[in-house]
Amino acid sequence: MGGGACRDVDDVVALCTLHALMDNGEVELLAVVQDTAPPPVAGVISVINHWYGRDDIPIGAYKGSGLTLAGQPPLTFVDSLISTFPSPVRNSTQVPDAVDVYRRVLASSPPSSVTIASVGLQTNLELLLRSGP
Repeated sequence: MGGGACRDVDDVVALCTLHALMDNGEVELLAVVQDTAPPPVAGVISVINHWYGRDDIPIGAYKGSGLTLAGQPPLTFVDSLISTFPSPVRNSTQVPDAVDVYRRVLASSPPSSVTIASVGLQTNLELLLRSGP
């Protein structure tokens, strides 16, 4: 899953839905990447993965610049989730670059076997496509 990845409640619902589909054996979640700049967002992804007992799912984060949230409302629920629930990752400094995660997962998967589901921004996908072979 790529995209906003847990900055907004729809991202949280999307990730929880993917975990439920995994529980049913309908999908295999190979990685989750965040496509926005706030460092704590990676912590929310980790909280959700941890809640479902899946700390092994790689998390990647957008490491570039220019995606500020100036003028946006504070991420109150993000801070609340991270401070209330346990998880191994608290912010994006603890995870690799999203493009590196994409490349590693895609390289280790058979051709045409991966579907990328993206919610929100597409910046990491653009950077992946520009990263070359």
